[in-house]
Amino acid sequence: MSKSERVPIADRLAQLNETNTVPRETTPTSVQSIATQAMPDLASQVNATRARALTVTAAGKLNAVEHRASVDMPVIEFEDAEILDPNAAEGKHLLVTGDDVDPRELEALAVSISEDAGWLSPGLLRITEGATLSGPWRITKGERAQFNTPARMAQAWIVDVPATRTKPAPDFLMRTDPLARAFPDGMPAGKEFEVLSGLIRIARRLAGAVNAAPSRINIEPDADSAVDMMVFAPRWVDEEDLTALLRPYLPDIVNGLEESKLPPIDSAERVQTREEIAKKINIPEDELVRIAEIAQEADRKATAEGFVVRGYSLIASVGNTSRVHITVTPADFTPPVLRFEQWPQGSAIEYGVRWVMPEVYRDKLMRPSRALRFERNRVKDQIEMIASLIARSTAGYMLDEDQFLISDPE
Repeated sequence: MSKSERVPIADRLAQLNETNTVPRETTPTSVQSIATQAMPDLASQVNATRARALTVTAAGKLNAVEHRASVDMPVIEFEDAEILDPNAAEGKHLLVTGDDVDPRELEALAVSISEDAGWLSPGLLRITEGATLSGPWRITKGERAQFNTPARMAQAWIVDVPATRTKPAPDFLMRTDPLARAFPDGMPAGKEFEVLSGLIRIARRLAGAVNAAPSRINIEPDADSAVDMMVFAPRWVDEEDLTALLRPYLPDIVNGLEESKLPPIDSAERVQTREEIAKKINIPEDELVRIAEIAQEADRKATAEGFVVRGYSLIASVGNTSRVHITVTPADFTPPVLRFEQWPQGSAIEYGVRWVMPEVYRDKLMRPSRALRFERNRVKDQIEMIASLIARSTAGYMLDEDQFLISDPE
């Protein structure tokens, strides 16, 4: 089965407006030179330019600015990586990626998962207390054959975490859960399970894989399978205004309790009307003005006497035979990546944008058919558009379903 190329979500959103060029670190990072540096010299090599992240300004524009999770420490670039040492990797899990993945991407994702994450030294990344990644290492043909790593992935990171195993997973999990299949003799538990779960999320974001020890079975999550998105924002937009904002893009949008007004999701009528729905889509020329008006109205209502935040949901047709479910509610939980944010209402407002797929696709998720992939990609594009509109009107943070940051307001 062919694998799709990794396309950063920032590239897919770039059509909304121009973004700044992401700078590359200019500090020399040769393994040999770093190894001979004393710590004062190492500090002098710190690059003043931080990694960039896609952000959303108060005016609704997408922009590339400094990311708060960046750590100023020279990194070992893949070009300087040594060939994977079989002895060092013996009995250890591996995180494997393409050679285009920058170590700073890995660091930013690790920081999004755990507040303990950060560089301990060049080439040694703590992902949580008691667990580290060391690398990058270069995978050649010999190491690929020995460790059974995917052919298209040339970069490896060695996972150092104590192994804790329980009894094997039941048969039904062996058939449906890639993690269970990778550990046929006993499931990981405790810290090891926590770390592997986080690395699988990272692998999906980076179109990589987790190579499990000792089985050397690859857990290779589909990079395109992360469809749902969330927006965490300080601003609450009521149902009437959000419906008005989204209707040009989702012509048949209704309250979530009125789903019966839409054609049945698997019906021939639904398929036949998708062209009619597409013709009704009328993206306003004054989109940014409309977004600003929605934001101003939300702020006005928030200062009115007797203001109360009420949860609600919306639903609309997307893709060929799918729907999108949009939920708006005060957040009960704030993802770790937003742990340092302060919210005016005491907690964020969570806008969930989720794919409701037809039942016919549900038993094909493990081995997606061409039709499912096509439908998923169409829906994914629309969900990104919806989430971006919401983020720009609420000054919100966009997260993917693995709770990694996509955008960040100024």
